[in-house]
Amino acid sequence: MMSPGATSNTTPDSQSLRGLPRSELLAMYTAAGEATACLAAMAGRGINPTTEAINGAPAVEEWAHFPPSDTVDPTTYSRVYYHAHSADERVPGEHGHFHTFVHTVDADGKIDAHSPFAHLIGISTDAAGNLIRLFTVNRWVTDETWFDAEIVCSLLDRFHLTNTESSSDLNRWVQAIMRMFRPQIEHLIRSRDTAVAAFHAAHPDKDVLENRALRVPSEMPVDFLAQIRAIELALTGDEAPEPAA
Repeated sequence: MMSPGATSNTTPDSQSLRGLPRSELLAMYTAAGEATACLAAMAGRGINPTTEAINGAPAVEEWAHFPPSDTVDPTTYSRVYYHAHSADERVPGEHGHFHTFVHTVDADGKIDAHSPFAHLIGISTDAAGNLIRLFTVNRWVTDETWFDAEIVCSLLDRFHLTNTESSSDLNRWVQAIMRMFRPQIEHLIRSRDTAVAAFHAAHPDKDVLENRALRVPSEMPVDFLAQIRAIELALTGDEAPEPAA
């Protein structure tokens, strides 16, 4: 269910991806291969991104973080955790979602796990670990430090989970998804700011970043296999086949 004030977005197709530099498309395609390899490795152990995230917990407490203290890379200070909302606050088919962040330098020019952080993107999955949605959140949702969209987009390149004690396959999968869907993620981050500005214009007497009426400023459904096909079509220049009559 889309939260109040959220904007509806459609997934860019091969036509929109075709305008990207070939180097960008190849990086996305490489990331798709990495994500596929991670899925295969997890499937070989009888798990998927969702079950790996909750570490086989027989029951998932609503709002609890998995892992409890989040996964934080001690070198890049990238952060990720998985959790599930109450059933009435999930989109159809959603089991839960990953929140991704990067920490930034503080007033003294230092960076560590206690430094200000920016939320990058939310990644929703179903119980089988299938990717179903990408979304942004309002500031109050994660208590982040708010940065303009262009700054957040520039921070995407800093997200790396290369030196953690948690599942390397899951960490690599999250990283690959963020690279594979980079155009959509940047689109959603910019749409976030557009929605926030529109909400503020409609409610000038309220602090929009703290307004509980606006939880998810932008979101879009996504499909893993459809994205791979769109990248392939953009790389080859072929036209998507017409649907069968």
